[in-house]
Amino acid sequence: MPKAFDRCVKNGGRVKTKKLKGNKYMRICWLNGKSYAGEIKTKKKKKVTKRKKKKKTIKRRKSAKKNR
Repeated sequence: MPKAFDRCVKNGGRVKTKKLKGNKYMRICWLNGKSYAGEIKTKKKKKVTKRKKKKKTIKRRKSAKKNR
């Protein structure tokens, strides 16, 4: 990150994220009416995992004959 941006964050500036085109974003720090731009970064893709399908188990009543 740029030194000015890091100093702004360290001194308690407010950081906002600005969305850019092409899955990119930039963080901007505001302190005392001045803005300090951070680096332009690219969003990471989420890993898609396949969940194992659980077999539905059917609960069956105990037969009435066993309970007599």
